[in-house]
Amino acid sequence: MVKQISLSHTTAFTCELFVDGTAVAMSKDKTQHSFSIERLPCSIQIKIWPWKIRPHVRIDGHLVNYGLAGIKPWDHVLEFELHQDHEQRYFNNIIKAKREYLSRTGQNIPDNMESYVGVNNAYPEIIEQIKDIIK
Repeated sequence: MVKQISLSHTTAFTCELFVDGTAVAMSKDKTQHSFSIERLPCSIQIKIWPWKIRPHVRIDGHLVNYGLAGIKPWDHVLEFELHQDHEQRYFNNIIKAKREYLSRTGQNIPDNMESYVGVNNAYPEIIEQIKDIIK
């Protein structure tokens, strides 16, 4: 399974990809960079010049949140792990973060939160009306 990692920023930058500590590729002086990952799981480091650039990161075309994707940003490098089940891990982190946020706000957290798009939107009366119409 090949993973695609893309980085973009409004400022041109140079970056070098390291997979499991080995330099694999370098891309120079562009606003968008793209790398293919040939084996999973692996440890990724992307060194960036100039320092303090925080590029947007896409994994297989999906823009990811640094925290939810487990990306550790330093002044000069991004570090993270890629696994074969990256998409499921990312989704699980979204649910975990949403639960933590809701527990802090005192809102009700549904047990089967994964089946909702959003929170507190089960609308059981509308579902019953739809079922009656379908019958």
